[in-house]
Amino acid sequence: MSFQKYNLQLSEFKNREIVFLGKENYAKYPFRGHQIINSENMQELQKLLKIKDKKYNSYVTIATYDKVPRFAIDPKKHWPEFREWDNVRNATITQIDFFMDFDGEPTIEGIKQAWKDVQTAYELLYEIIGEQTKYLTTWISGNKGFHILGKCKVTPELTAMDLIQKQKEIAEQLAPLCQTIDLGIYDLKRLRKLLGSYVYSSNFGKTRVIPIADDKKFKELLIALETKDTTWFEKQELVRLGGTNLELKTLGDDLKWNKQKKQKRKCQ
Repeated sequence: MSFQKYNLQLSEFKNREIVFLGKENYAKYPFRGHQIINSENMQELQKLLKIKDKKYNSYVTIATYDKVPRFAIDPKKHWPEFREWDNVRNATITQIDFFMDFDGEPTIEGIKQAWKDVQTAYELLYEIIGEQTKYLTTWISGNKGFHILGKCKVTPELTAMDLIQKQKEIAEQLAPLCQTIDLGIYDLKRLRKLLGSYVYSSNFGKTRVIPIADDKKFKELLIALETKDTTWFEKQELVRLGGTNLELKTLGDDLKWNKQKKQKRKCQ
């Protein structure tokens, strides 16, 4: 299949590490440290790695780097080159995704719970980052939950680690009311599913990472999951990831203020 057909944005893979992680018998053979320059290269890369049409899910780093080197395909050269870059990569980060992950059980009821938590999260996020929530988008991760995604720019005043820590603070604030939120994802080398890619799910068959914008689309999603309707996933259009860089400079103060406001409400 052509990724270009599904309008995969250049920013989704440019200067990010692309990773393929296998399912079932392929789980022992991960492929790390790859890059493509356009959508059509994805199929070429999969052919070179001999994983095309095999049960491998596609991932990218939540970090965007100043540059990701083009490593050799030959494993004997590839892994030493990759490990050398891996030791210095964090110093070259230019942007970090705003990333929240909601994982329920890989069942219809689990998906429903995760969606409920996503709705609750948006209400709470509006109190924390205000109108900036309009730049966030929600994606089915392909198997058991959802991602809320946006963009955060690294600056001299706000490092990549600062942004990761601030996102973790938000997630911890949401956790008491969002039981499926994952608090273990906040590190600089974190991976997430490649938007628009296909996912091999043991429970739901072949799905895809697509945007779920509202309850109407969510109901369509449930039907597609229950009936294992791969065609429905193929027809879904993608959207651009975020239209701006989220401002998280005052996040600490905002969290403190909101906590005080909620305590005040309880006393009234």
